[in-house]
Amino acid sequence: MNRRDNRICISLLWAATILFIAAPPASALILHPDGDPNLAVWTDRPADDVIGKWEKKWEGKASCVAVSRNCIVTTRHQGGGAETPVKIAGASYSIAQIWNHDTADLRLVKLSGANLAEFVQPYTKTDESGKEIVIGGCGVGNGDPCETNGTVYGYEWGDLATRALRFGTNIIENPVSDSNIPPYISDIVVADFDDLSRNNPTAYECIPADHDSGGGWFIKDGDAWKLVALARAVEAHYEDGHEDDPEYRLFESWFREPSNPIRSDADILDAVRISSYAQWISDNLPEITPGDLTGDDRVDAADFAVFANLWQNEDWSGVEITDKSNSSLISARAMLNSVANTLTTSLLLVSSSHALSLKIQTARWNIGTFSPLLGRTFLSSFTYS
Repeated sequence: MNRRDNRICISLLWAATILFIAAPPASALILHPDGDPNLAVWTDRPADDVIGKWEKKWEGKASCVAVSRNCIVTTRHQGGGAETPVKIAGASYSIAQIWNHDTADLRLVKLSGANLAEFVQPYTKTDESGKEIVIGGCGVGNGDPCETNGTVYGYEWGDLATRALRFGTNIIENPVSDSNIPPYISDIVVADFDDLSRNNPTAYECIPADHDSGGGWFIKDGDAWKLVALARAVEAHYEDGHEDDPEYRLFESWFREPSNPIRSDADILDAVRISSYAQWISDNLPEITPGDLTGDDRVDAADFAVFANLWQNEDWSGVEITDKSNSSLISARAMLNSVANTLTTSLLLVSSSHALSLKIQTARWNIGTFSPLLGRTFLSSFTYS
């Protein structure tokens, strides 16, 4: 990793300008053209649907990551609040509640009515240094190459029309504690954007750009992808003679020296270190209402519909279902027993005021051991009358 001097300016990944010591924010991923992955073929990465868009109007568009079936995390510097729509997994959600960390560039957000199928756990270990990561974000892509005498040393950032979900790779160099980009002080992890022809780059070497703030840095822990960091900032560049002047900022990412492009000079990128805040996330992550299978914070007939569909699987031998309320795997038998009890109790209360009539028919499957309340019956349909 090379450094131009000891006072590197960092650019936050959205369109505003703040420097490291006063830094501007970041956006979508920039990749080398020869290292741009085919996402249809590259499957050993986090699912597309764990990455979403924080859609504040005008300024402040950013990315976010799902950490439960109804919650996302993102950075704070892009702004926005309870009125900001979040687009993830093909749907748009309003915000039910926001938890802002006291000091760090980090927020936890509960989405109204979300029941996300894909989400990731926070990475809690502190052994990030030297590990290869996958980076995902919904920022802008490559613009034109930056050249000196025909030799490419970097890439311009594309305009908003190039904004899309992208994934790339990198390697975490080291953690840094208490990194201060006012008004936030955050623990971070750092990487750099290497040339593909030298300095041991990864296969899909990348660096975030505009609107990638809040996007995920992921580590594979065993068989599971986990969130190790949230994209925060990249090294900033300015026109000659106007260093640190936001009016002359260049929206570019470099991997070589512009004045002598034979020499490597990789841009720095950083992200909010999740292991430092994993307990805070866990402490604030809202509990899922027992029996709520649709994510609407209610237990009603709609949850019974989900339950009924699950129950129709004739062969339960060896089947496991994800219990999204605690993000652990439990046996289908235990889950169905728990859900049946909770739903039946709740719907008996509902029926007294809503005249709920349930149509029960004899099941074709031997499911009597699943639920002592429903016995050998199967809820096939239900109506309000």
